[in-house]
Amino acid sequence: MRKQIVCGMLLLILLILPISVYMQINQSFSLSVDNARESSLREEAAISRVMMLELQQRKSSATGGRDKTDDIVMQVSQQIAQQFGSPQLDILVFLDGTPLTGPLTERTVFLLNAKSRSTYLSSADESLYVIHPLDNRTTLITKSDYSGFYTMRRQQTTYGVLLCVGGLVLATILSLLISGRITRRLRILSRAADAVRSGEKLSLEPSGKRDEIARLTNGFISMHEAVEEREESLRVQSSQRQQLIDALAHEMRTPLTSVVSAARLIQKDTSNDEMRNEMCDLIVKESRRLSDMDANLMKLTQMNRAELKTETFSLKEMAQEALAVHPDVELSGEDTTVTADRSLIIHLMRNLVNNAKKSGTETPVRVTLNPCGFSVSDEGRGMTAEEVAHCKQPFWKADPARTRASGGAGLGLTLCDSIAKLHNAELDIHSTPGKGTTIEFTFPLHPVEDSETADQVSCQ
Repeated sequence: MRKQIVCGMLLLILLILPISVYMQINQSFSLSVDNARESSLREEAAISRVMMLELQQRKSSATGGRDKTDDIVMQVSQQIAQQFGSPQLDILVFLDGTPLTGPLTERTVFLLNAKSRSTYLSSADESLYVIHPLDNRTTLITKSDYSGFYTMRRQQTTYGVLLCVGGLVLATILSLLISGRITRRLRILSRAADAVRSGEKLSLEPSGKRDEIARLTNGFISMHEAVEEREESLRVQSSQRQQLIDALAHEMRTPLTSVVSAARLIQKDTSNDEMRNEMCDLIVKESRRLSDMDANLMKLTQMNRAELKTETFSLKEMAQEALAVHPDVELSGEDTTVTADRSLIIHLMRNLVNNAKKSGTETPVRVTLNPCGFSVSDEGRGMTAEEVAHCKQPFWKADPARTRASGGAGLGLTLCDSIAKLHNAELDIHSTPGKGTTIEFTFPLHPVEDSETADQVSCQ
């Protein structure tokens, strides 16, 4: 890449600098020549006026024929050439194509063909010719030396070549420095990418600059951090999934063992009706436990990709429907209108009530409605702070023996927590050992409306 940058800059200099220098030299030369041309024209005009006046005066006082007139023209021409001629200015007078002053050359023969006053710049002898036909027979030509302008152009061309060479050298040095600085940062970024690909830790620091490479570097760092976060999230999910599978295998082993053992006892002894009935009851109980576990697992799996089917409904009517299977549960509090997934909220309330009933005592379970949701309370054994911190994990049980006896699998609160998070809500657990547990479900981001007063209540 560095070679490409250097070659590109040199090619750009080769295209721009010589053309610019050439145009500048030609422009300077043309401007100087144009100014000098105007001066030469004015000078020729003055000479031609003097010559015309002198010819008129002499011709008016002269007597004789055409030969006498030709002699006068020759005399005046020589006089004008001596008077105005100089090393930088030659005065040429032609009478019927014959030179009266100066030599007759191929160029002067060519210039004599001009029918009107004109100029001719000759690069061969570096001179400017002003051709002025005075009459049908006489032509005045002034030749101005412009060699100084051509010499100046040659000098400028030499300086321009040196400037181009110096510009190329300077451009080469600058392009090497700039490309080295650019590619150095790119090489650092490339080495960092290779290190990340090989599994090493990223040692690249964020750049405080505002150029494209700095943005690329910072973007690479942000991308790497996002990838690391994603990898960590996948590792956590994989670990949780493995824990879930291990716990599921463990939980299924107990009821399956009970079912298989009961079935074998029935096969071995069919004469004892009482034992057969007990074994059948055990099979039914453990089968229901497996069925409940399967239903909760299916529901929990669906939570990861579920879409809420929200509707506005009365919280009290929903609670009455949810508690229809639990007529012994106390329901209190004021009615509230909420917007949520009705079926999921019913499932959540029933799960919380089921958990409360499995608290290990015969104390009543209470459901209390409030403007921001509801709470489920019991006066059972309660939980310690450590147990509260783990109770939402799948298959976690504060008392495995009690949970197994009551038929629980440790998925109820996990499912309730997933439903709450799906609603962007909160599931707060307050528990004291020996005094019971209260679980509050609130809608922090959804205002609710009191059905009687129709006032909006903020739950934030």
